[in-house]
Amino acid sequence: MSPEQRVRLTVEDGLAQLSFSAPERHNAIDPAWVAALGDAVDAIAADGTVRAVLVTADGASFSVGGDLAHFAREADRMPDELDAMVRPFHRTLATLGDLPVPIVCAAQGPVAGGGLGLLWCADIVLVADTAKLAAGFPLLGLSGDGGSAWALPRLVGLRRAQQFILGGKVLNADEAVEWGIASEVVPAADLADRALAEGRRFAAGPTVAYGHARRLLRGASTVSWAEHLTLELDAQVACGATDDAREGVAAFAARRPAAFTGR
Repeated sequence: MSPEQRVRLTVEDGLAQLSFSAPERHNAIDPAWVAALGDAVDAIAADGTVRAVLVTADGASFSVGGDLAHFAREADRMPDELDAMVRPFHRTLATLGDLPVPIVCAAQGPVAGGGLGLLWCADIVLVADTAKLAAGFPLLGLSGDGGSAWALPRLVGLRRAQQFILGGKVLNADEAVEWGIASEVVPAADLADRALAEGRRFAAGPTVAYGHARRLLRGASTVSWAEHLTLELDAQVACGATDDAREGVAAFAARRPAAFTGR
């Protein structure tokens, strides 16, 4: 399978749909998958028409994480293989996480290892009732990648993060919501439609405001209260200069739905 077939990207009406498209491999992560994901995310970042991103996966699994068969074949070169694969994967996750548009992620079945990294980039995470989340790294003698050790303590607290990563806790869909990893549980049969509707809703929203709010939320734990207040002021003033802010205020005053353009 060529790298281009591992990941599918379409952009329509402001919504970039990024889909993992190797269901027969349970969307396992190998160098070809990482290359395809990187190309797709770079294309999204360069596309000025994108107003929201929807991340989905074909088949019964969102992603089982790293392709163990690949690493078994390269066992004697493990450090080099890990560096060659994880380094570009992390670059791509950094680019995706920093996009100035909302990201919706819809996950079903196994979501494991590095595959969890896509959830950490998202603002809304919908999980099918079939979802099972696990880190699994210590079982392989590895410490982990994909940003789990950064994201989890912020989402669920240190003790639960330790239980998940070090203790090997496997979460079902309801537990993922209860812990604060996922936003909502959706019946598996409805996941695709529900996720698409959510993606389209964000793509029709006030894009600049979403981008500022996204940045403020993701960075809030790394600055002081006073610094954050200054950042909020700057963002609010910048939003006030947009067409969407003027439209939002006018629509609210007229008691009609706003027609945002993303400008």
